[in-house]
Amino acid sequence: MLYGLNQLNNDPVSCYDSGYFQNAGSFPPFSELMIEAIKLINIAIRPQAVNIIESLKIRDSYLQTAVGNSYGDIYETHLEWAKDSRLNHTKLGDAIPDGYME
Repeated sequence: MLYGLNQLNNDPVSCYDSGYFQNAGSFPPFSELMIEAIKLINIAIRPQAVNIIESLKIRDSYLQTAVGNSYGDIYETHLEWAKDSRLNHTKLGDAIPDGYME
């Protein structure tokens, strides 16, 4: 339902052409109704959202999130990201940011 509503919201021309939607000036606009339906579906699936994403077997390097990673240790991932941060890599290799002495 979520995918279908999102596609209809992005491109509703076929619904107007077929006569399912009467006209673009009708009240309330169908786009507002579809957005409200999308919000309701998101609220309904929110408790299971991490499980749904994990069921797709997306690699950790592609998803770029520590929540719901394949091995479950989010703190280890955050520590690794902090160590590899560009703020921790300086020209001289020390803890002083580049340009500070200038």
